[in-house]
Amino acid sequence: MTFSAARLTTALAALRHFEGADLDALGEEEFGLFQECVASVYRHAGVAAADAGAAVQRRSARERGANGWARRHGHANARGKVAEDLGIGEGEAQKLIDAGDSAKKERYPLIAAAHEEGRIGAGAVTVLTDTLDSLTEVPEGLEARLVAKAERLSLRDLRRACEQLRARLDREALAAKERRHRDQRALVISRDADGMTRLSARLDVASAAPIVAWVDAQLKDAFQRRQDDPVLAQADRRTAVQVRVDALAMLAQHGLGCDRPGSGVRTEVIVRVNKADLEDDLAMGSCDSLPGPITVGTMRLMAVDARILPVVMGGDSVPLDWGRARRLYTADQRKALMERDGGCAWCLAPPTWCIVHHWRYWGRDGGRTDLKDGATR
Repeated sequence: MTFSAARLTTALAALRHFEGADLDALGEEEFGLFQECVASVYRHAGVAAADAGAAVQRRSARERGANGWARRHGHANARGKVAEDLGIGEGEAQKLIDAGDSAKKERYPLIAAAHEEGRIGAGAVTVLTDTLDSLTEVPEGLEARLVAKAERLSLRDLRRACEQLRARLDREALAAKERRHRDQRALVISRDADGMTRLSARLDVASAAPIVAWVDAQLKDAFQRRQDDPVLAQADRRTAVQVRVDALAMLAQHGLGCDRPGSGVRTEVIVRVNKADLEDDLAMGSCDSLPGPITVGTMRLMAVDARILPVVMGGDSVPLDWGRARRLYTADQRKALMERDGGCAWCLAPPTWCIVHHWRYWGRDGGRTDLKDGATR
């Protein structure tokens, strides 16, 4: 593969105009120009690094065994060698290697051209190529549209846009991912060497949404109180991460000592779906507490036993129904249902493992929140 430093040389020449300048003394327009020059040098240097990284990968693959390029320089693979040379993490090194991959350049010429011209970085290349690789059928003109998005969006927003795209084009894959995440949900409780308790969790959408909504509401309320009350601001010096811990502890303490759901700041999980899609488990919606699309099937799972506020949208995205506050069973009703069913009505699990469902789905089928329409599961 041939290598060219022409664009990098041009970018460096523009940056030399600011040699010796007092950056803090530059005017608004001139400083903006300086920033553009720095960004151009950075992007084009990234292109050179990608080409070099891909070359290291090719040499290491071609010369297998102990005599391979990476192994001769003390690394098990090309990724490790590139990471050491550039002083970056191996994940970033792999993105550079992938961006310089000649096979990917041939498969996605528009993405390759945008990268080589410095219009998008290696991270964006990875997002775009992974998105296109995941699709069984690529609609005509999609690569060009994605490149245009990558040129104007931040990398975080680009990831979200591509996630939405994949979900829209392959709803079965989204539903399968949700099922996989549900099966893989986990919470590990351990203690470190100093005796502090550590919580490590991986949560699916249905599990994460109410937790994120609750913690975010407590955090927002704590900071708002500080802003409104200077005396409280002096007394409450907790960091954001400490407020989050206190919010979870408060929720657990309330759950142990109170027979009514909810405490502290009122919070609700809002999910949004078009009215026409309510009957389709594979239709897409969204949750205000979490990024990314979710299926209507997962929305139903979320709405079983939590304070979920469904926003049903009409054809013009106008809210038609903000839910009914009496959807949840009261504490007395729950106790009565537990006594009646003796635990799970399906698998006979003990009552402490169970939550209360409607036999007829509350939102879609008009189920009533009474004992006749309730069941433990």
